[in-house]
Amino acid sequence: MEDLSLLLGGLGFGVGAVLGLLLLNPPAPLFGKGSVGEMAALAGGAVAGVAFLVVMLVLGPTRMSWQRRLSRFRRVVDLAGLTLVHALISMLTIAAAFVVFSDAFQYLALDQWAGGFLTGGACAVAAYVAASSANNLTTQSLSLLVATFLVVGAFTSALTSSDPQWWQAHFSALGAASDASGITFNFTLILTGVVLTALADFLTHDLTRWAEHTGEPRWKVVFVRTSFIILGIMLGMVGVIPVNQSLFWHNMVTYVAIGAFVVMLLAVPFLFRRLSGGFVGVTIVVAAMMAVGGWLNLGIGYLNITAFEIAAVGTVFIWLILFTRSVSAAVADIPEAIDAPVAPELEPA
Repeated sequence: MEDLSLLLGGLGFGVGAVLGLLLLNPPAPLFGKGSVGEMAALAGGAVAGVAFLVVMLVLGPTRMSWQRRLSRFRRVVDLAGLTLVHALISMLTIAAAFVVFSDAFQYLALDQWAGGFLTGGACAVAAYVAASSANNLTTQSLSLLVATFLVVGAFTSALTSSDPQWWQAHFSALGAASDASGITFNFTLILTGVVLTALADFLTHDLTRWAEHTGEPRWKVVFVRTSFIILGIMLGMVGVIPVNQSLFWHNMVTYVAIGAFVVMLLAVPFLFRRLSGGFVGVTIVVAAMMAVGGWLNLGIGYLNITAFEIAAVGTVFIWLILFTRSVSAAVADIPEAIDAPVAPELEPA
């Protein structure tokens, strides 16, 4: 696996260097239109996506054999969503790095050789990291990946927003813009929703193994899977229906997403009492934090709606990450755990 990651990193360097040599017009700035950073971000995102896809196609069927029990449609959707997330995270991370470098080395311009080398280096790192991520993809790492992508995408949209006072309205105001900021925000929500459904498959696999070992009935696993899928679909629909297109339906899908999470938040500690006691305590704290946040917003008006929405979204994903970690830790305690199938009740035809 490590050899494959290194090979893809080397190929990524070659692709990036060639693109830099052929397409950069010297002297090229570090960041901006026609810059080294722009070329490195686009090329790095592309090679990261390809590297992730190659590793998943080559090693995935062996390392994650349980996915064969999913329908082909589910496997394609999961793979496409994860590939796009790795590509976009790489692209945005490289762009952010070059923004910092351009501030540190102002007015620096590079010829095609230096530009090609930097582009190749960025592509090499992006390909290697994406391949390594595919090699070590687990429920825990995927939950962190989803949260990271949402944060990176949302902040990118906020930083590039044409309205510097968007936060005085509400969080969804970012998606109402018709510029690149609005497109970034909505696409981030859509892709996050898609990857949440992929996370549902990974989590269901782990939870089924643990439930079968402890004697928990299958319907509890089906409940969690259904809640995750509803949350993912509704979050994606929030991006599909921006607030400026239809306030009513935008709010409706938002309320359904919130409802799915609240039901899961309240039900999971009672359905899976054999999980970590610390996780039950965290769930109580999270529920209390959301209640306090609602009171600070609606009760005394200390928080505006944007601050409350950001705090609520952050709390939701913190709980989801801790839930997946608790399940993974419980599965790790199973001696010689048997590879269990995904709940067949919810597999698409």
